[in-house]
This record gives sequence, structure tokens and C-alpha cells, in this order.
Amino acid sequence: MCIEFVNRDREFEFLERQFDTEERQLLVLYGRRRVGKTELVTEFLERQTREFVYFLADQRGTAANAARFVQECADAFDDMPPAVDGFDDVFTYITRRVDDELIVVIDEFSHLVAEDDVIPSVFQRIHDEILTGTDVSVILLGSSISMMEEGALSHDSPLYGRRTGQWKLSPLEFGDIHQFFPAYSMTDLVSVYAILGGIPAYLEQFDSDRPLLENVRDRILSKGSFLYEEPEFFLRQELREPATYMSILEAMAAGKTTVTGIANEIGRDASGISRYLSNLRRLEAVDRRTPVTEPDAKRGIYVNADNFFSFWFRFVSPNRTDLERGNQQAVVEMIEAQLDEYTSRIFEDVCRQAVHQPAFPVPVSRTGTWWYGEDEIDVAAVGEDNAEERLLLGECKWTSSPVGSGLLENLERTASDVRWRGSDRRKEFVLFSKSGFTDDLRAVATDRSDLYLYDLAGLAALFEIES
Repeated sequence: MCIEFVNRDREFEFLERQFDTEERQLLVLYGRRRVGKTELVTEFLERQTREFVYFLADQRGTAANAARFVQECADAFDDMPPAVDGFDDVFTYITRRVDDELIVVIDEFSHLVAEDDVIPSVFQRIHDEILTGTDVSVILLGSSISMMEEGALSHDSPLYGRRTGQWKLSPLEFGDIHQFFPAYSMTDLVSVYAILGGIPAYLEQFDSDRPLLENVRDRILSKGSFLYEEPEFFLRQELREPATYMSILEAMAAGKTTVTGIANEIGRDASGISRYLSNLRRLEAVDRRTPVTEPDAKRGIYVNADNFFSFWFRFVSPNRTDLERGNQQAVVEMIEAQLDEYTSRIFEDVCRQAVHQPAFPVPVSRTGTWWYGEDEIDVAAVGEDNAEERLLLGECKWTSSPVGSGLLENLERTASDVRWRGSDRRKEFVLFSKSGFTDDLRAVATDRSDLYLYDLAGLAALFEIES
């Protein structure tokens, strides 16, 4: 399997299952830009035997797109394109030229919806009237999550109830990325995940045969490289007032997590920040978190949801003057000096993913963090579906020295304040450490059934990564 399709087995199975039926399909696939939607569908189409037509919509409106679409269809049919006024005319032309099964893919359907709010109604008519009695199926792809949800998935959309399936494509998780970097150690894998996150298009930019910081220098810090201005391009394409959003993300990359803290950092009134944060959440660039024991709590914090955006706004955006002048080495040296401190936060997320792996000994259903006042626990997971309703609490250390018993003592002391559905829930503990554990802590763990220790080799085993 090509690296573009790492951990996309479930998506392929979904598409194959849908098209194994005799039912005509209207599928909706959506997800943020660069997550691999087009590559997934293109690969699926090339693997199967049905004829297909692929069309990439742009932002020039219905008439221009319909004219290009009918030309694509005519080319596929080795025919002269007819004159058309809209998409209904194109699909009428398709039904006249095709007798067998055909799959029509409309990529960036969200562009059509954004430019013409009657497009969902047009495609409702296409589905209900023009394609009735045919074997023509349609797949709608879109990168604007809000446009796809409003235009194709919401209860108010004319297409509601017509779709035969939908799938939201998510970024890859840590356990998937080793297939991009087979030569990297676990230390480098955690660091590269902290830098690039789980977007396939970003992961493909690094060369797994080159050292990590060389990749950073040449693939992120070099003017003209794909990743050099990617977050800025992304925000300018998706949002009005991109400068304000960039300021917010830079404040968050600097450690500001509350509405008030972000507002103070960028010199804006806190009452006006929530709207911007809501839009960034919609784009999956920002996540709002609450203590895992209080999922509906009002006291939430905001964090960067995209690791690459977090890295870029911390190290690239504030140093653009040096980078524009070609002074990459100074920025590389700064990154090298701060990389462990930066990676430590992402390591916590890797550990939270680890407790959901099948090999982890404590089954949990929801994972996050816990905090109250100045006290915080890196990993907090609850087992809501288990009869015992266990509570797992853990700490993660990305340091150069082995972790000793003091970390466990601090964790247990803080854990005494954690409440979840009463105070009698069974609590278990897990510690993750980049540099392993002292002999005394390992001895303690040997005598306890409620304590689990994972160094990088143990993490690799949980994620089934060969080290």
C-alpha cells in the first residue's frame, strides 16, 4: 500500500461495502484540506472495474463549473460536449450516453455550495429525477467541513435523507506515521509527529533517510518549500481576517489557553475572541478541552489541534524576517535547543493515544486530561463501559533522565483530589518516560497490580512499531 493510504483500510472497506450493493449510491466524503480525500477516492476508483468520471470544482460559480464538467464528461465518452446551463443538464447528458454502471466524483463540492446556495437543491433534483432508474452513482468530496455539513449532511439540506453513506476523513494518529519513516527511532518518531502531526500531505514532505533537523531546515524553513507558508495559505483560503486568526494561533503556540489569556496576548477584547475560536474549531485547527471527568464543564481551555500549525506558529511565524533573509541556521539552532521542551507537550497526546491501543491492559472509553486550580494530570481516562468503572491516571515525562518514585508519589497525591461519579472508583496509574525508570520505581511497580510503566520500547510495543 502506498504511504498515502497508511491506515485507510476502514475507509476502503466502507467504499467497497457501499458499492457491493446493487443500490445506486450518493456518498459524502469530507475532511480538512490535505487529509487525503482525493487520493483515497482516486485509488479506490482505480482498484475497481466500474467506469468513472472525476471532476474538481473551483470557486468560479455554477456556470463555469458546469461547462468544465461537461467537457470532462465528453472527453471520457470521446464525444463533443453539448451546451449546458447547469449541473442538471450535465447529468441529463450523462444518462443519455451511459447504459452501464458509472461513478461520478465531484471533488470540492463545498466550493459549489459556497458560491451558489441552490446547489444542494439542484443535486436533490438530479438524484431524485434525473438519475432515477440509472446505475449512475455520485460521490461528493469537500474540504470545507461546515459547507459539507450544511450543504449535504444537515437536516435542513435538500440532500438530507438522499445520501446512502458518509465518512469524515481524519488525520492519522501517532501509531500510523512510522510507516512514513521506517528508519527513524522512537525518539525521532515522537519528534516528527510533534512537528508534522498526522496530515499525510505534510508527512510526505520529509525524507525518512535524512536527519530530522535537516528535513526541518529544507522542507519547512526554506522559502519556496511546500510547508514554508502552508498555514498562512490555509487560513487565507478558509477565513476572512486571516491576520487575526494567525495572531490567535501564535498566542496559543506561546502557551495561552484561555479566552482571556489569548485576548490579552493579542490586544483584543475577550468578548470578541470566541467567534474566532469557534471558526478555528470548525476547521479542526483548534480544540476545546475540559477535564475528562467533566466533559460538559464550562471551564474549558483551547489548544492547537494541528501539531504542524503549533510548530509553525511557534518557530516559523515569529522568525520570518530571519528566514526571508536566508538565515535558516539561527532558527534551526533555536529549534534544536527548544525541541525537547516543545515535544514534551505532544508526547502527552501520544501517551493518551497509547492507552486506547488494544494491548494496553486497562480498557478505557474516554481519555483526556484532568486539572483543577494549579493541579494537573497529563493522562486521565475513564472506563464508563466497564462494571468497575475504573479511573486511569498518568504522567508523561520527555526528559533525559530516568523517572523515579517521586513522580508516582506526586501523581498519587494529586489523584486523591480527582472525583468521578463518587470517591470509591478504582484508580490505576500509568507512567510514561522517554528515558525509562529508576530501579527503585521498577521495584515498586513489580509489587503493584495498579501501576504500569512504559518507556519508549514499551510504547513501541503498544503501537506495534518495530524498534
